[in-house]
Amino acid sequence: MIVNRYNKKTKLDVLEDGIYLYVLWKVALLLKNVLTIGQYEKIEKWLEREQQFKHIKRETEEWLKKNHDTGKIPMFSSIEIEVINRCNGICPFCPVNRNTDPRKLKKMDEALFKRIVDELGEIKYSGRLALHSNNEPFLDSRIIEFTKYAREHVPHAHLYMYTNGTLLTMEKFKAIIPFLDRIVIDNYDDELKLIENVAKIHEYCQKDRKLNRKVEIHVRKIHEVLNTRGGQSPNNKKKEILNMSCILPYKQMVVRPDGKTSLCCNDPYGKYTLADLNKMSLREAWYTQRYEVIRKKLRKGRNEIKLCKYCDTLPGPKGY
Repeated sequence: MIVNRYNKKTKLDVLEDGIYLYVLWKVALLLKNVLTIGQYEKIEKWLEREQQFKHIKRETEEWLKKNHDTGKIPMFSSIEIEVINRCNGICPFCPVNRNTDPRKLKKMDEALFKRIVDELGEIKYSGRLALHSNNEPFLDSRIIEFTKYAREHVPHAHLYMYTNGTLLTMEKFKAIIPFLDRIVIDNYDDELKLIENVAKIHEYCQKDRKLNRKVEIHVRKIHEVLNTRGGQSPNNKKKEILNMSCILPYKQMVVRPDGKTSLCCNDPYGKYTLADLNKMSLREAWYTQRYEVIRKKLRKGRNEIKLCKYCDTLPGPKGY
């Protein structure tokens, strides 16, 4: 299935989004014929962002009141295990593209990987399990073997993976897809054309409806400005403090190749190390004092944490 977010059209509802945004949207539609394409797209993008902010802020606040504020933080429902800290992409919006990545190359020890996965199996983990984070997973030759191991030992998890597809041959695709619930291929091309091997995979999936549902090919432009990534994005240094908390440290665990956990998926350099899985179990790690301190600070606002201060990422509770 091909996903093209550039074709998405903003649609607002007066009850869900409020009269203010709804009226602005209607005015924009009326002015569409007198505005340039660039002007209208800019307005539409702003409306979409405001709509998203409004919904996610409400959902986040409701979740935090029900869970964090009552002292009942559940175990994480999303975990990303980065088995190699490298990407072969050159995307200018990414702080770890191959031209700017300052990290020392590190691969996760196989014994550590299996111990983490075994623990997930023991607690009957049924949330989201990703074998990627800020990296290209197929740079690690063990990724198919690791995915198979994760599927066998954490059968109830939603096992998924993001890749840029450049290293994903048909042979590798056929080998790994039986173990995944979903694979997202970010196909980067400024003209939104499928790269050769991704085109072949798409053609192959079109013949099998069940398989096609498991595969999402996101056509994306390389040269665009996205989120600030906590002020770490090379091409987006916008400084705006969002008036809301972020759900990630309450629901997501990100494990780096050295076994240490980061603040969230927007902390690829590990500026905030919250636990060390070489020294403790997943449960112990999730409830460390460092995690609790971060959660209490973030509950007061993003400006309480340096990395979060200018981060404009809007993850919702339902997605994690």
